[in-house]
Amino acid sequence: MLTFWAALRQAQSVSSETMKYRPTPFNIICGIATIFIIYAAIYPDPEGWGFALAIRFLLPIILSGVIFDFIFQKFGPSYFWTLKIESFIICIILLWSIFPKRTKTFIIPDTLESRYIVTIYGVDKKPKLPNGWNYEIKIPTNGILMTSSTFNDDLPETKMKTYSGLKLSSEESNLGWIEMYSDKIKCGEKYFDFQFWIVDSFCCIHSSNEIDTFKINLQNQFCLTQK
Repeated sequence: MLTFWAALRQAQSVSSETMKYRPTPFNIICGIATIFIIYAAIYPDPEGWGFALAIRFLLPIILSGVIFDFIFQKFGPSYFWTLKIESFIICIILLWSIFPKRTKTFIIPDTLESRYIVTIYGVDKKPKLPNGWNYEIKIPTNGILMTSSTFNDDLPETKMKTYSGLKLSSEESNLGWIEMYSDKIKCGEKYFDFQFWIVDSFCCIHSSNEIDTFKINLQNQFCLTQK
């Protein structure tokens, strides 16, 4: 009889130590992604790309999420630890994915003196760029914005609208724009970073000679202000 009750207690102890697979952020997201793949398979778009893209991008996420979720639930110290670590990982991934999308909006004149918008960085005694995830800033009529902020302080994405509120590169305006690249201006012994964009109604044809001429004129014009 004692042996029977000892065996029963041992069986209950083993049962209590068996992992209970519970809902977590990872397996909930994986479940939603799986439902989306099934929906894409049952109701494909006319071109059939939806299901293919879902398989290509979502299936690796689902497999990775299930594997890591199993490891966390199996070997983690507690269920609440699993909830916290998975929530933390999701927050990091979201932050990593949206951080490059921080956007500045240039408010430009309805009629520009030239078709170039320029930001020159590191200019003494000029205002710093606004802080924040996004910002709007008014561009002078000559198209040149000077700031004491550094190039690395600026936001990566750009939008534009006119003083009158029309959004460029949209149905609201016949103007479009293209981001060119960053470069440096040398005035005396000092270098200044700058970045420029082309704004045009026939966006945005340009030649290398035109760009070279623009950069020379910009350097000459800017260096005069630094004397």
